[in-house]
Amino acid sequence: MPEELRVFETIVEELRRDNPVVLAMITDKKGSGPRDMGAVMAVTIDGRKIGSIGGGAVEKYILEEARKALRDLRTRKKKFALRRENIPRDAIPTNQVCGGVVEIMLKVVQPPPRIVVVGAGNVGKPLADMANTLGYRVVVLDTDPGLANHERYPYAEHVENGPVEELVLKYAVKPWHYVVIVYGEVETDRKTLENLLKKGFPGHIWLLCSRKRAEYTLNKIREAGIDPDKYMDRIHMPAGLDIGADTPAEIAVSILAEIIAVMRGRKPPIRSLSIYS
Repeated sequence: MPEELRVFETIVEELRRDNPVVLAMITDKKGSGPRDMGAVMAVTIDGRKIGSIGGGAVEKYILEEARKALRDLRTRKKKFALRRENIPRDAIPTNQVCGGVVEIMLKVVQPPPRIVVVGAGNVGKPLADMANTLGYRVVVLDTDPGLANHERYPYAEHVENGPVEELVLKYAVKPWHYVVIVYGEVETDRKTLENLLKKGFPGHIWLLCSRKRAEYTLNKIREAGIDPDKYMDRIHMPAGLDIGADTPAEIAVSILAEIIAVMRGRKPPIRSLSIYS
């Protein structure tokens, strides 16, 4: 099988496994080097390398940068000097003697975000529908099979009924998974959040509630021996942006808008409703 085909097949396979992967590509080349512009290589989250864009010291540096990219999920460009003299100020020296300088893009290719909707009622339904329209993978959890079923959510990756505070741990496990708790029962919502924090869930969590209930929930979590302030950059409650949302669909819009803002690293002007903001 041609090398380039193996690279792209690996990327597809990793995305199907819900893993990010780095595509490394030579985007510019000046002077001599082992590979030409356009050469590609994939680096997986478990450290496998498929393809080659130079070998030797260059690939060693690239693998190090790829691992960093997979940790912070940020695409980056790096310039490498394949010579020992006349090294550009913005280039990484490699002690090579080929003579050229190459620029390499390390593109982080991520699976589509997963939105885990805890609660399939008035807000959960438009929230899941809109998340699907945005191209996100959707998981819907509820205790009521009349609300959470494949007829109401034919597009969902998973729909499951049962104790949502336990089921959520099955589907929310990675940083690109986002949990939105809109179940609506105070103690169930609190226990769901508490379980996620105890489990060490690395993603963001939204909880639909009033400011008073948010404070109550945080106090109960502290009583359980968890310091929620350690997770303040990933807990959003009350959920959503302050856009004056009133109807269930408008509330869903405000929450999804905040999810998009978090994913894109955007900051106010429109403030979050969260007591942590």
